Amino acid sequence: MKKKIIITGGLGYIGTELCKIYSGVSWNNEIIVIDHRFISERVNQLRNWNIEFVQGDILNKEFPKNFSHRVLKKFKSVDILIHNVGGGGRWGKDDISSTPTETWYEVFGKNNFGLIEFSKYFLPNMVKKKWGRIITISSICGYEVSKDDRPWFSGAKSFQNAVIKTLSKKHIYTRKNITFNSVLPGPIFIPNTGWDKLKKNYPEKYKKDINNIPTGRIGKPEDVVNSCIFLSSKYASYINGVNLIIDGGITNKI
Repeated sequence: MKKKIIITGGLGYIGTELCKIYSGVSWNNEIIVIDHRFISERVNQLRNWNIEFVQGDILNKEFPKNFSHRVLKKFKSVDILIHNVGGGGRWGKDDISSTPTETWYEVFGKNNFGLIEFSKYFLPNMVKKKWGRIITISSICGYEVSKDDRPWFSGAKSFQNAVIKTLSKKHIYTRKNITFNSVLPGPIFIPNTGWDKLKKNYPEKYKKDINNIPTGRIGKPEDVVNSCIFLSSKYASYINGVNLIIDGGITNKI
């Protein structure tokens, strides 16, 4: 069955995989991808699917409102909102006194402003249609923390999980077949980011860290994406308000 899907942060590595897999399922989905960057090689990968690309900055307070109004005017409603935009896990310094207060606000906004605004605009139409899915790509850092985690990032992700958990209790939504769930990735290998840099610069530490993961491997973007597909499907209609941990078991060792 055809669904209208919004994916924020859709041109990142996880976002690109989300687009590919949602486009490949049998729903014949219409997908709108939001990202503040225009990454031409990833856009070209996705050209053959029913995807519309929108460049916009979640931190620009006018963007979510203007974008949401345009989407609702064109499509009338949105069925699935995947809040994937986020980041800031390595921003700032380990010494919080050396990190400006602005970093806390920026990380909070990057991870949460889109979830707040888009939920506000798209939920009323989900209620009218009596069906909807809101899924946020959070982090195990918002569930459990290690000594190396940045507090502004852990705090932002904890807020994200709390918003989803609270919405999942609201009968005005849940009695209309709308579910709210968080996907919490653990270590995921993404080129040119932390784990990739660790592998290149400190291969022995990288091997040691991988060995500490119970499954003995680092996660891939598709590990995260497959869980979103499941939570969006009819097979997950009774799953609501969960923190679905995708981490190879690493949180069991914290």
